[in-house]
Amino acid sequence: MNQGETPGNNAINPESDPTTLIEVTVSDDSMTAFIKMTKQGEDASPVTKQQLMDALKDNHITYGIKESSIEKLAARPIFNIKIEVAKGKMPVYGENGHVTIFVKKDSEYHPEYSLDGIIDYKNLEYFQLVKQGQVLCDIVRETDGTEGINVYSAQVPTRHGKPPFIPNGKNTVFMDNDTKLVAACDGVIRYVRDVIDVTDMFRVPSNVDQLTGNINFSGDVTVDGDICDGFTVKTGGNLIVKGVVEDAAIEAAGNVHISKGINGGGDKSIYVGGDLRCKYIENATIHVEGNIAADYIIESRITCMGNIELRGSKELVLGGDIKVFGELTAKDIGNEKERLTKIEVLGQKIFEAEGIEKLKKEIEADNDQTVSLLDAATKLNQLIKKGAGSDYIDQYAQIKRQAVLLKEKIDLKNLQLQKLEKEWTMVYPGAVICKRKLFQGVKINFGDSRFTFDFDDIEHCRIFWADSEIVHGTL
Repeated sequence: MNQGETPGNNAINPESDPTTLIEVTVSDDSMTAFIKMTKQGEDASPVTKQQLMDALKDNHITYGIKESSIEKLAARPIFNIKIEVAKGKMPVYGENGHVTIFVKKDSEYHPEYSLDGIIDYKNLEYFQLVKQGQVLCDIVRETDGTEGINVYSAQVPTRHGKPPFIPNGKNTVFMDNDTKLVAACDGVIRYVRDVIDVTDMFRVPSNVDQLTGNINFSGDVTVDGDICDGFTVKTGGNLIVKGVVEDAAIEAAGNVHISKGINGGGDKSIYVGGDLRCKYIENATIHVEGNIAADYIIESRITCMGNIELRGSKELVLGGDIKVFGELTAKDIGNEKERLTKIEVLGQKIFEAEGIEKLKKEIEADNDQTVSLLDAATKLNQLIKKGAGSDYIDQYAQIKRQAVLLKEKIDLKNLQLQKLEKEWTMVYPGAVICKRKLFQGVKINFGDSRFTFDFDDIEHCRIFWADSEIVHGTL
């Protein structure tokens, strides 16, 4: 008998001696049954089809019996070789659903440049407009699985497909039997935690000043003039300003495009949930979750969780305190008067992502299998309560044992996952890139580590983190 098979009872032909031994074996997954006949003597009597069927019955094999194979085996006996005589029906697993998205995310848009490499700050086609009825994504729904049956006539659990994540948000509707997601109105695309919103746009035809008061709108806002000193604009979407922003407060969940620049100087601050594009930034306090594109930044307090790219006639960072998670790219940083300019490259904790993701998938699959086993056990228990035979009791006990063992595996993997999640290192993926001159007076930190250059200014450099230390590279 080979490994991976379960031995059955032996049926012996009682009518003659020497006899023919009938051995029944079943695969570990209980999906295939075999018969192997062994001749115990030269004059052993032939085995009949009924004897072979009785051997299967004695071993409780009732499903998927191949009678034609048994008839051939009885008519032309084959000895000492396993012959497949029963085959179960394998379960069919359901397919997972998926979504195909036809609109871009905000992060997939980039600043546009003229032929001479200067950002076109007046280009207002940065936001993605859609029309009512426009298809945003196609949806393929998940399918149910089909249970199998093993050779003992017991059900084999299946696995149903997982439903897709559907990014239906504000002003979106389903069509064509819920297989398409379309825009319910004309508007601007905005992603919020991977959900697609179509937002209306509110237009201020002049300045935000005493005539308009503060603006608080859930969708996108366009200001045809300036946002004046002391006023506030809050938007749940994108913000377009065709003039300047004075010492005003801005809170935007999406992108902010300012055709001219930002003049701070007071106690007002700006929060941008997406990207910020403007001509210049002076004396401002700003937090940007995405990227910043501008010509120059002077004496400002900025936190940017993406990249800061300075492109234009100056490409200058001078004074202030800048924290950046990505890359800061400028032509000049600081000046000949050694004006204090602080730059901190922000870091992040790095875990063993591949191992963590693998364990999470294994735990998820084990949990799904546990649910399937418990479902099968529940059905068997119902049959047992109705007076089913001892075979169902044995199957019920076997499934419960498998569920207990699987639970122990899940607990062990959860402990391994917790251990991996506690192990981390600090890395700094960003960099400071200076295309012309980095002056004395510029302080660059990577966490608690400071980049030092004691005597001369540095030209054409890239300051970055590698192998747990600050590296001074050249362009």
